[in-house]
Amino acid sequence: MPSPPPSASIWSRKRDLLYLIFFIIHIPTIFMVDAVPLLPTALQTNLAHQIRAFYIASYQDKFFAQPPPPWFTAFIAMEVFYHAPLSIWAIPALIRDNPMVPVHLLAFGVQAFVTSLACLVEVWSWADRTVAQKRSITMLYGPYVALGAFMALDMVFRLRGRLLGKKKLA
Repeated sequence: MPSPPPSASIWSRKRDLLYLIFFIIHIPTIFMVDAVPLLPTALQTNLAHQIRAFYIASYQDKFFAQPPPPWFTAFIAMEVFYHAPLSIWAIPALIRDNPMVPVHLLAFGVQAFVTSLACLVEVWSWADRTVAQKRSITMLYGPYVALGAFMALDMVFRLRGRLLGKKKLA
């Protein structure tokens, strides 16, 4: 059986490079901001508490107030138990052009899009925040919505190409 052709370098795969950079940034964000209260005390660093406090003071994000809404806590738990392991897997997988990347990134993209969009819908319903504060928070959640949608669509088209043998539909 012939060996598969060598993969193109990550530097030439611009979308995969974008995803790689995202996952490299996403992992510290999970553990230094989002998931700090859910982590065991031994894993909660002073630096993480300082970064999280800065975030809360800067953005007035009610999701990080105590207590957060139960559904938001579930979203953060998904970050710890799904996003973090997938992100750690995705970094070398993207570099090596692992053939399972589209399957995993499709699920990730859909989940990131839906959960981030739900957060933004909630943010814009807050009566006790100014439009400027809502825009500021949108600048943080919005890229997750956009990247999640882009990633999911990209992976749908990659998988479609593989499943249909890159044939055009009539």
